Amino acid sequence: MVKDTGVSNFNCKQTDQLLSKPDLRHKPANHQIESHPGLPQEELTEFCQSKGISVTACCPLGVSSWPWSKPEDICLFDDPQVKEIALKYNKTTAQVLMQLQIRRNVSPIPKSVTPHHSEENFKVVDFESAKEGMETFLAFKKQYCICALSKCKNRKDYPFLED
Repeated sequence: MVKDTGVSNFNCKQTDQLLSKPDLRHKPANHQIESHPGLPQEELTEFCQSKGISVTACCPLGVSSWPWSKPEDICLFDDPQVKEIALKYNKTTAQVLMQLQIRRNVSPIPKSVTPHHSEENFKVVDFESAKEGMETFLAFKKQYCICALSKCKNRKDYPFLED
């Protein structure tokens, strides 16, 4: 009865271990991971795509709205490079950040609580930021997580982000 399965927050090693199981009946169709300019997860994304597994990016805007967020947490909406690209294409910073994920063949799933922002989120395919946008996106490499996986620390396969 299962048509598709998926995983989330596996690293390359864990994904490969799963795919290598001789009794695996259904290969994951999708892998949902935290991905944004501060945590692009290029290697994991490329690995999944090479295995025919689509990638979905949670927190693609690099903005934390979690209850444990601190005022000093990084907010990519305020980044001058992202703002410059958005201004150049007459788009919002959110639209630019989502469009950059789409260019990587990653499906962004941003959180939105207002109808206006939800509507804006759909207007990301009517422009294509130039090469500098992708270079900016991949140059951040600050490797910071927004989603706290601290509740998972007792799992034998933690930490998820190490290969």
